[in-house]
Amino acid sequence: MSATVSLGNILHMTPAPGVVLYVDEDQWDYHLTLDQGVRPNAVRSALQAAQALGLAPLEEGEGDPYFLDDGRVRMDLARVFDFEGAAQPCCAS
Repeated sequence: MSATVSLGNILHMTPAPGVVLYVDEDQWDYHLTLDQGVRPNAVRSALQAAQALGLAPLEEGEGDPYFLDDGRVRMDLARVFDFEGAAQPCCAS
């Protein structure tokens, strides 16, 4: 089950157990936070949810996932642009 909290241009979504997708359009802050021991299929579901919002993991060399102080892993995401340079829409109002 997925839980979603939207506050203006900030979106917190739990696309799978142990995973939070964070989208803050005003700050251009997009990332996944993964709990310790999260299952691979949960990560896959989270990446699919991010893709549906027009987001993707950073390219190699732009930033690797890293551990937070509490042991969770943060994976930064980026807005995906189409070939004409327009951003794909994120959140439907």
